[in-house]
Amino acid sequence: MRRFNLYKIAFILLFSAPLLLGLGACTKTESNRLTMGWTEGPQAGLNPFLARNEGDYLFLGLIYEPLCMPMMDGSVRPWIAKSWEYEAGENAWVFHLDERAKWSDGEPLTAEDVKFTFETAYQYNFALGSITKEFVDSIQAMDAQTVRFNMSQPFAAFLPLAGGTLIMPEHVWSKVGEIDLYRNENPVGSGPFLFKQFRPRVFLQVVKNDDYWQGAPKVEEVMIRIFLNAEAEVVAFMKGELDVLPDLSGSEALIPPLEGDENIKVLVDSWPHILYLAVNHRIHPLGNKEFRKAIDIALDKERIIRTAMAGYAELPLMGYIPPLVTKWAHPDVRWRGLDVSEEERVGEANAMLDRLGFTRADDGTRRDQDGKPLEFNINSLTYPSYIRIAELVKKSLADLGIKLTVRVSDPESLYGGLIFSGQRSLDWDMLVHGSAMSPDPDHFAREFAPDPPNPWDNAVAFGWENEALQTLLQASRREMDEKKRWSMIQEAQEIFADELPVITLGHRMHPAAYRTDRFKGWNPEQMNYGGMMHPLGSIVNLISLEPL
Repeated sequence: MRRFNLYKIAFILLFSAPLLLGLGACTKTESNRLTMGWTEGPQAGLNPFLARNEGDYLFLGLIYEPLCMPMMDGSVRPWIAKSWEYEAGENAWVFHLDERAKWSDGEPLTAEDVKFTFETAYQYNFALGSITKEFVDSIQAMDAQTVRFNMSQPFAAFLPLAGGTLIMPEHVWSKVGEIDLYRNENPVGSGPFLFKQFRPRVFLQVVKNDDYWQGAPKVEEVMIRIFLNAEAEVVAFMKGELDVLPDLSGSEALIPPLEGDENIKVLVDSWPHILYLAVNHRIHPLGNKEFRKAIDIALDKERIIRTAMAGYAELPLMGYIPPLVTKWAHPDVRWRGLDVSEEERVGEANAMLDRLGFTRADDGTRRDQDGKPLEFNINSLTYPSYIRIAELVKKSLADLGIKLTVRVSDPESLYGGLIFSGQRSLDWDMLVHGSAMSPDPDHFAREFAPDPPNPWDNAVAFGWENEALQTLLQASRREMDEKKRWSMIQEAQEIFADELPVITLGHRMHPAAYRTDRFKGWNPEQMNYGGMMHPLGSIVNLISLEPL
């Protein structure tokens, strides 16, 4: 993929930012403290039962651990559980725990802890582990190291989803009254690091667990600093105040200067990511499929990838599943604007809007049948690439007589406060957004055919429903015959590409960066648990590192 040269823009952003933000002179961190940059705080705070997104797992994954370690290639690696088997005749999963596993207070980690974690998540419908709830009939602690999940119905994706769930200590959490309100100010976990200090929207600080059951890490301390401004984060990294940026997606325009620094290594991996324009289907005429098709064909997606994404993306498949997931992706549902000139695409889109009855006023703005102008807001995160995408979408739709106003918000305000809050469903129109998908297409089903639904599911948040597609996706979750399930997922992608619940813009690459002048042993293996897909921020990487 050709990378667009934005050195000049990035240079201005990077080296004017310290003056604007008052970052001060360069100060080296302590010799054995690894400092990581991140652009949003955990939505769950320090309460793992409320964990639902990659940020939560990035922070909490330093202290707590999953039952198994699902990998991006679809395999599942032992972790707390050293082995497992599926008993097809009984429709049951049995996990055998590592006898060495223990909590940071010295108590052994047992099957009772696993049973308690899942039963608590199921009882209160907590985000942690709740996606497996409807498929589990009961959980048994067979002995101290053996736990059995008796399934109520087949579930094709149970192993990676249940395996990627963070496990909690029963002897701590069973004493908590209202778990959903518990701040968990002194976490007891089984992981390689111990909690030291947390300031919301500022930082998390942990220190190594000398008694960690898999062997003490060589890094004495890890600090995750939260930056609500991506430019400031990159500036701090280049000045040596940060050691690693585990996710630079959204800041692609700032990457070129990093590649010229001899002490910085930039990694660019393929990523099962879907970058898209989400629309609020409750708002007329965004809920009209033909209207969405007109928007889709008009958007200059090649320019979006070339400029806003600096080339760190590829043109979209329109069936939601990205091309990296080769086992499940549908290669034929490509964007119909591919190899069509801009003039032809805009002309076709305008003709479609004419047929829908959206007339143009003297000022060129289109109006609906009631004379109301087609004017909408488009929301974006503070990421430079996302803002640029919003501006390019605005420009493309202006050619159709549709007026957009760009609104920029930090992740916590935009996601938790608006789009996925469940309380403000009519307070937004369009959103530049993206989703990272696990190797199993159950993610596709959970987002667009949730059962039961909650405000954090894409279909619910975006106000979209389609009985045919949602019934098909829900059935695919229970189909244990892989060939039949594959056919169902292929058909679902064809329907999705026609329906356009979201308008796919492209598939982002996954850029990240680390400094080579303070630590060695970087291990960017691609794991995927709890939505945490940033290898340089995972415990797999952090326990591999040692100071130079």
